[in-house]
Amino acid sequence: MNIAFRPATIDDAPFVATVMMEAVEIPMMEEKRTPEPHLIDICRRTDTLYSYKNAIIIEDGERPIAGLISYEGAGYHEVKMRTFGMVKDKLPFDFETMDDETREGEYYLDSLAVLPEYRGRGIGRRAIEHGVSIARERGLLPILACDPDNTNAYNLYKKIGFHEDGKLFIFGETYLRMVFD
Repeated sequence: MNIAFRPATIDDAPFVATVMMEAVEIPMMEEKRTPEPHLIDICRRTDTLYSYKNAIIIEDGERPIAGLISYEGAGYHEVKMRTFGMVKDKLPFDFETMDDETREGEYYLDSLAVLPEYRGRGIGRRAIEHGVSIARERGLLPILACDPDNTNAYNLYKKIGFHEDGKLFIFGETYLRMVFD
């Protein structure tokens, strides 16, 4: 397998939207579902958390097999309010009471998803390590949120070098805030 990393383009917006949905445990990839048009539109914009500008596409040949959405923490609150405000009528939680997931000086690894047939091959790990590398190049602290019930993800993050640094109340649930050593 010869995988490559590249910045997403506007044409990747449907795949970026799929990554975003997978990250919140909506099985788009397994069910081969297409994201709703309004979600794709959010990913086509340049001023949202889930913009294609914030995404890295991982390819095997020319086929996208995974994606990582990540971004700098500066200005997060404003962009969060804009992004979730666009879909507030569809959200099962109050986004206005959510903690800010990141802040200035940090680089937030927000969403990661790998096509089912490529899982278990170390692609997720390589994507997280790629995100850490981007953060380091920019002089920022890599961080992420981890569902405390997802022991596989938690163990992977620990092996890569992340450690717990508090809790975050996001999407109506409590997550572990993890930072890279």
